[in-house]
Amino acid sequence: MNIPDPSHAAKASSTGSGRKRSRQATEAAQGTALQLAYDLGPERVTMEAIASHSGVAKTTLYRRWNSAAAVVMDAFLSELTPQIAYRTGQDVRQTLVFALEDLSAALDAPRRKLLRHMIAAAQSSSVLEKAFWDRWIAPRRQAGVVALEQFGISPEAGELTLDLLYGAFYYRMLIPYAPITSTWIQKIVDQVS
Repeated sequence: MNIPDPSHAAKASSTGSGRKRSRQATEAAQGTALQLAYDLGPERVTMEAIASHSGVAKTTLYRRWNSAAAVVMDAFLSELTPQIAYRTGQDVRQTLVFALEDLSAALDAPRRKLLRHMIAAAQSSSVLEKAFWDRWIAPRRQAGVVALEQFGISPEAGELTLDLLYGAFYYRMLIPYAPITSTWIQKIVDQVS
């Protein structure tokens, strides 16, 4: 009886199409970057450490990302994005409540702590600040404006609404003097919408 060699099967599957290897390298790099960020803090993650721990070559990393901060941010967003896409409610209020409740639910304790660290580190790192804006704030802001436009809210009014809501949300997240609850979210949305 001929028993297949599992190492041969693994080699065959990894040497198939370039897309599979590319996806595997991306997932390995992102998973490693995110774990290092949880363990060390996002500001201490380097491309060298990601390459060393993930087995992905530094040249491959630099073809995809311009900094370790960008890898961390992409990894963070890969986990969160499916959970925080704007859902359209019956009206503006419900849409905003959904957005804040979904974000609060997605930010479990470790993610919330990591996000606080990323915000703090971005204050002294222009690279992390840019990654934070380009990959987290700007896309979420644009998605929010589009979600509000469905209800006839102008982009300018939508941006102001989002600033007021997320400003309150991030303040409470960064200075956790009180929990972010569904009741609080509904009250803050009522004050703004």
